Amino acid sequence: METPFETGPARYQPPPSYPYARDPKLRFDQRRLARVVGFFAFSMPIVLGLGGYSLGRFRVALSDYYYEPIVLGDFFVGCLVAIGALLMAYRGWTPKVAQLATLAGLAALVVAFVPMAGWITGCRELGPDATCADPTTSFPEIGYWVHASAAGLLFAILAFFCLFVFTKVPGGRDMTPAKWRRNVIYILSGLTIAVSAIAIALGDNLVGPAWRANNLTFWAEALILAAFGVSWMTQGRALGRLSDPQDHADAKAAREARGRQLNLFGFGPS
Repeated sequence: METPFETGPARYQPPPSYPYARDPKLRFDQRRLARVVGFFAFSMPIVLGLGGYSLGRFRVALSDYYYEPIVLGDFFVGCLVAIGALLMAYRGWTPKVAQLATLAGLAALVVAFVPMAGWITGCRELGPDATCADPTTSFPEIGYWVHASAAGLLFAILAFFCLFVFTKVPGGRDMTPAKWRRNVIYILSGLTIAVSAIAIALGDNLVGPAWRANNLTFWAEALILAAFGVSWMTQGRALGRLSDPQDHADAKAAREARGRQLNLFGFGPS
């Protein structure tokens, strides 16, 4: 049985019959979608961290913001849902890339909807700001293992994307300076995700209270999302120096295709 994971030198080569690899406009649209995914991922820890600090409730982990009653809990879930939906919509340049992105998107949705400490069912004590300081929850153990497993799967796929998917060089093409720069970013991002995920898994056991007291899970998760965001924005060619001539040609073809569509419906220049 074939899996969507390929690691050899000929990995993830675009098949000639795959429309998302063949059509310039679809290639451009997929890069633009990747850029949006990266933006959501990169902005998520910034907004949650600054919001939590300003409210006086800086959380020990990003997942704890699920329980934040003032905007940030909704932002946490909303961002993960957006990232999950966009990843599931990403078709890449081969069917296996699409399968990997869909699997990552499903994992992100599980992380969004299955909270780490279970679902809140009541409140034992209110805090000085009238928010719940001691909530009661249901299924905390199930929530922990499902949430942690989905997050681990998501981080593993994101690291794999950086190290093996995005670094591929299309068959018959030379390594361009822009592609070399992109690959450096991908490899550094992948290593950051992998090392930070391992640190989260081991931190509580090896470091103990000092790990929690310094909110190191939050900072490790922030690094993961920053690396995730940077790698996907790089795939989306967020900076001109990261683009190849083919990318510029695809963008031009996409603009021309949109112009023809506007003219067809009477919205073009008269």
